[in-house]
Amino acid sequence: MRFAPARALAVLFCTVVPSRAEDVETKEQGHLATALAEASANRAELERVLAHVRASGDVQKVQAAEFLISNMSGKGYVVTELRTKEGKTIPYDPIGFTNLEEAQVELERIEKEHGAAEFARDRLVRDLKTVTAAFLIRHIDEAFLAWRGVPEDKRVGLEAFLHYVLPYRGSQEPVDDWLPVLRRRYAPRARALADGKIDLDELYKWVLKDIGKRVKFNSRYYLHPTDQSFTEMGRSGMGRCEDITNMQTYGARSLAIASAADYTPAWARGNNNHAWNVLLDKDGLGAQPRFGHAAKIYRKTYAIQRGNLAFLLPKGREAPNRFLKSTSYIDVTDQYGDCYDVTVELDPTIVGDEKFGYLCVFNSGRWTAIHWGRIEGGKATFDRMGGNICHLPAIHDGKKLIPAADPIIIHKDGSRERLRGKAEGVSGLLTASSGKHKNVDTNVETPISHLKEGKTYEFFRWDDGWKLIDTFVATKVPHAFEGLSNDGLYWLSEKGFRKLERVFTLQGGRQLWW
Repeated sequence: MRFAPARALAVLFCTVVPSRAEDVETKEQGHLATALAEASANRAELERVLAHVRASGDVQKVQAAEFLISNMSGKGYVVTELRTKEGKTIPYDPIGFTNLEEAQVELERIEKEHGAAEFARDRLVRDLKTVTAAFLIRHIDEAFLAWRGVPEDKRVGLEAFLHYVLPYRGSQEPVDDWLPVLRRRYAPRARALADGKIDLDELYKWVLKDIGKRVKFNSRYYLHPTDQSFTEMGRSGMGRCEDITNMQTYGARSLAIASAADYTPAWARGNNNHAWNVLLDKDGLGAQPRFGHAAKIYRKTYAIQRGNLAFLLPKGREAPNRFLKSTSYIDVTDQYGDCYDVTVELDPTIVGDEKFGYLCVFNSGRWTAIHWGRIEGGKATFDRMGGNICHLPAIHDGKKLIPAADPIIIHKDGSRERLRGKAEGVSGLLTASSGKHKNVDTNVETPISHLKEGKTYEFFRWDDGWKLIDTFVATKVPHAFEGLSNDGLYWLSEKGFRKLERVFTLQGGRQLWW
């Protein structure tokens, strides 16, 4: 089924729709009081902001200040570091290498010496405890100058302004005073918009082009998960998609253009993840169609979404990953095209008392959870899923993902195919370890990864986990196989390599990539 944009709008600005206006005000005041209490020693700074806007008599600025402070909980600058499973910190700076390949080689050397390592949060510099009154007052004033400088018939409404123009941060980067700088930089363009010499779409495209000249994508930043500040990007002139999206967001907001950072936690038919900027209309809706092939698309919000998974999990239980752990995102997959509600029956012996199930995609050699659903009557329903994707249903026990049903394929038309691995065996040829793929960051297309003569390959079949079924050395001719199921899921990886190859099914004895 196709979801109407109106449904997305219903969750855009609040997660619970109260029955009366006074209920909204009561809840918002409660959130404000909670945030002020959490600020602790920094509470006086935030109260100075509130006192300042209230004394001004500007009702909209009062609403803006209360909005920012009420939703400030959990926001901050996240510092990451490389750690072993035992929690030991390993010094590692990918930017110190010439290219991504060299940085990856060093990372592999570290893991050979110290065991598996991953980037983990070292600390969170909380906004509630560090943001100053001077910064917040200046930011609010500058944001209103930008917004009110746009003719009323061209600018977004107050609600969209609060959510997608006013916020001072894009993700988990250091707080920086970027708005005054960019308003001065783009002042001529702002006047051109006010004078009717340029329209909003043209201005937005121009800003993205200007940012593109100032901050270039560099693949080394794939291994640099700590987000850069506005000032840091100005110095480095490069970053990963998250950094560039933040800079694009700053540029748009400085001109009172409502824009958002949308992202997919993990590509379903490739490796890594991606974030991008999208222009929103007066109602706060929008999409970048070229990314519509993602399995799930989320939109970062400054507002805390209190219906998200993080608020529903039992006390002490963590979400499967940092994306689903976030308290500030909404699901906008339906704004990008056709999507479907998918109900999956889970294995009761695996589910046990778990309340939530997950749909996972295969990415960078492992399954990654990208959506969640409540488990009721042994089944979990996952809403608004994109098509032409292979998924693994799973549960998460607080430490790891556990497969809870056979993999499924959601086809383009919404039909489902269960990969049981039980169908009659077929014979055929293995010719490659991955299909053709285009990198959305670099626009470089990787050709089909044909088997390399003399290289050793490991051939896996999914059976409640990856089971090795063959190891062989590639020759000049394709590798023949027999007796494999047409409804199975397979993976062919070069031995000793990074296991970044794609999974596939068999269709008429030939590889079909997912």
